[in-house]
Amino acid sequence: MAYIIDTCVLRELHLPRPFWRVRRAVDDLWMEDVHMSIVTFAIMEGGAMLLPQEFKQRRVRTWMQDMRRKLGKNLHGVDYETCIVWGQIMTSASRRRLKLPYHDSLIAATAKRHELTVMTRNVGYYAPFQIEVFNPWADPKESAYDFGEEPVDKTVQPGSTSAEFLIPGGGEDSMAEAAEAA
Repeated sequence: MAYIIDTCVLRELHLPRPFWRVRRAVDDLWMEDVHMSIVTFAIMEGGAMLLPQEFKQRRVRTWMQDMRRKLGKNLHGVDYETCIVWGQIMTSASRRRLKLPYHDSLIAATAKRHELTVMTRNVGYYAPFQIEVFNPWADPKESAYDFGEEPVDKTVQPGSTSAEFLIPGGGEDSMAEAAEAA
């Protein structure tokens, strides 16, 4: 199964102590099953611009370039077909009187167009539009996903999928700040 990673998952991975179930869910993925929307990069750029130190801005932007390279074809832009799906989602939301942020609606359209499951805690932005959602923050009893036991070692292990998302050089605080600022 392939997943599109929402910005909130990236932010969580960059916290000093990420929630273990989020880290476990990402670590259970092969990198080739990880997808992202270019919209996430727009959110991160906006957050990077708000960071007070230039070196932190550079770290986030370098990370974005590295992720662009790693993701390759799994980094999805907003093309014609995605725009058509986005229009359908926005019209459906309007008819239901649902308030849907533009960035989340574009990620929803990308997920629907490419038949991806969204890994997010913002289930309400996706589920009403028949988009598969996986919330690693949710009570494990609400999911068929087996998280196993909470690990004793809370550190991100080198070579793990979640380690692929970390900013090199101790810039984890930069990512969390950038995502928070956006």
